Amino acid sequence: MNNRFFTPFVCLGAILVIFFFCGVVLADEENPDETEQTVGSRPEAESFELDAIVVTAGKRKDAVSDIPAHVTVITSEDISAYAGTGITELLAQESGITVRSLFGNDKQAVLDLRGMGDTAASNVIIMVDGLVLNSPDQSGASLSSVPLEQIERIEIVRGAGSVVYGSGAVGGVINIITKKSDGSPSAQIYGSYGTYDTFENRVSLDAGIRDVSVNLNAGWHDSDGYRDNGFFRKKDVSAATGCLLADRVSVTVFGSFYEDDYGLPGPVGRADISDSGRRRQTDYPEDEGETTEAKARLELDMDLEKWGSISLKRGFLFRENDFILGYSPQISRSSQKDKIDEDTRQLDFNYLKYYSLNGLSQMFQLGLDHYKTEYYREDRPDGPRKNSETESVGIFINNQWTLLEGLKMTAGARYNHYSGRFRTDTRKVFESGKYWINGDSEKSEWDNQAYALGMTYSISSMTSFFITYATSFRVPNVDEFAESEDSLKPQEGNHAEMGARHWFGDFLSCTVALFDIRIDDEIYYSDINRNYDDTTIRQGIETDISLYPLEDLRLWANYTYTKAEFDIQNTVIPLVAEHSGAAGMHWEMIEDFSLSLSGTYTGSRYDGNDLQNNRYRKLDDYFVCDGKLTWKRRNLRIFAGVHNMFNELYETSGYSEQYYPMPERTIYGGLRWNY
Repeated sequence: MNNRFFTPFVCLGAILVIFFFCGVVLADEENPDETEQTVGSRPEAESFELDAIVVTAGKRKDAVSDIPAHVTVITSEDISAYAGTGITELLAQESGITVRSLFGNDKQAVLDLRGMGDTAASNVIIMVDGLVLNSPDQSGASLSSVPLEQIERIEIVRGAGSVVYGSGAVGGVINIITKKSDGSPSAQIYGSYGTYDTFENRVSLDAGIRDVSVNLNAGWHDSDGYRDNGFFRKKDVSAATGCLLADRVSVTVFGSFYEDDYGLPGPVGRADISDSGRRRQTDYPEDEGETTEAKARLELDMDLEKWGSISLKRGFLFRENDFILGYSPQISRSSQKDKIDEDTRQLDFNYLKYYSLNGLSQMFQLGLDHYKTEYYREDRPDGPRKNSETESVGIFINNQWTLLEGLKMTAGARYNHYSGRFRTDTRKVFESGKYWINGDSEKSEWDNQAYALGMTYSISSMTSFFITYATSFRVPNVDEFAESEDSLKPQEGNHAEMGARHWFGDFLSCTVALFDIRIDDEIYYSDINRNYDDTTIRQGIETDISLYPLEDLRLWANYTYTKAEFDIQNTVIPLVAEHSGAAGMHWEMIEDFSLSLSGTYTGSRYDGNDLQNNRYRKLDDYFVCDGKLTWKRRNLRIFAGVHNMFNELYETSGYSEQYYPMPERTIYGGLRWNY
């Protein structure tokens, strides 16, 4: 571990803990006139909310102080002040989150929560407006299809979420909530240009007539990319409408289309990764891919008054991905394309009933979800063709009891049934030509359960504590089934977490969380997909701190320590950093001008193929600093920024000393106009 960043983070963690417990002891509970502050959220320096409301933790509206988990809310104001340009870079600044990227953009980037390592794409759930974005294979969520400019807020709930969200909610759940029209006529135009000939343009329109609101959105992105054959082009269009059918019934309809094409420059060897020129080169100048996605969502919300409320969501995702790996000039391009087709349909039903018992608020929740995916992958030329159909049905119950004023307990349980059908076809040569021969179908079925028990205690409007015990599970995805041991089975985890949140008046806020995760039969890939014989253990501490020394100045920092290892083998899980953290500031310097600075640190990690911790060189630690200056006047914002201002040479992923280099210094500028 490089000590140049280790000491500041240790000092920060120690100071935060000391401040936290000193603040609990010194908290003035005798001053009833003191303004209540948000517990666990990020307020604006000039105006603090009473308490951030989060919907992700339990598919219902909860105050952060009532959630027995470490929760972070990224607001639209935070996004506007953000010094970078991509959603993955934004989320990498949050405690407990690290990013693995192959190309230095959001395409095929993976968000890792709480040290999941190489399989984070399948162990962390990413959602958009409450519907799961993760693909049924190992490619993870299609984050590049989510425009940063259209995000209203992001809710991050760390830890097990299998009771509410089922398979894959192991490291945590990230819910991206998009902007909604309130019916008022408005328009927004966004444009930027940066290094590597990177253009970004977006236009958004809102309108409304009586009880109907409409939002139209379109965007276009074009970049040559940092590396040779690292180009990335995308465009998207979406439309949403909301309608109030009656006083207590509302409907929302959303549809979008996304299309991209991109280069696949491949990895860089150890001999070239530290050279600024050679790391940009590629051995695969003709490899490339293209994706089209069509998404639709229907939401129905009904307020049944004394009988509770019902929410129903129906989602559709159609994805087609063609790509060429290992291009050969001896064969036509069309015959070298691998092809993936996905058809996913989701249904989510949620019933909530709040009631009073002994003058205290109580809650009952019943949920049902159904996921069905048809997945098809054809490897060319003459490679195997994989067909699969998976279906998952789950039902869960949650209860929340207020035992005493400020003391709440939650308990929940889920039953989940999974079934899958898998078939591998081969192409064979006959006298009359080549034909596909269907393989034998393999079927798998599992019944899984998950449980959670949590408690929160708010000793004042400024301080709350939480503790949770929960279980999780993850069913193998279609890629893992396609090439696996016959004994492959779901993994199961046990999670324990405790923490606290505290406000020091209107000056400082902090959160501390400790976690312990133990997973049996964790699924991983070596030569084929299999379950670890050894239990994997992840233990750590997460800290968040926000400081408001001046009305126009906000400082923030976080630090995460993660110990991820095998129980008996006592080696470290690859691609998991022991130390990570971030710090930054947003300063409204003078009238109309603001400055944002941020720095993200990720410690060294073992190579993705180094389970024994002695075969390959470790990936170096890195520190990336960003900055942005913004000028505001009425409805116009003009900004200029720098990503990786100190020109750090770094990589976030590597296997057998083959690395994927990230971009060097990037400069960008642009404007945003609102009407």
